Amino acid sequence: MNRFRGVFMVMAAGVAFWEGWRLRSTRFALSAVGLGVLALALGLWHLLHKPAKPRE
Repeated sequence: MNRFRGVFMVMAAGVAFWEGWRLRSTRFALSAVGLGVLALALGLWHLLHKPAKPRE
C-alpha cells in the first residue's frame, strides 16, 4: 500500500508542478509549486520508508 501511495503522490506532484508552470504569471503559481514540493516529499517518504511490522 505504501508503494501505491508513494507513486500516486509523485504523480500528484507532477500535476501540481505542471499547473504551477502553466499558471506562472498568476498569484496561484507559488501555491501550486508549494503543493508540488509537499506532494513530492510525501511521495518519496512513502517510497523510501520501511513499513512497520504488523502487530501480533
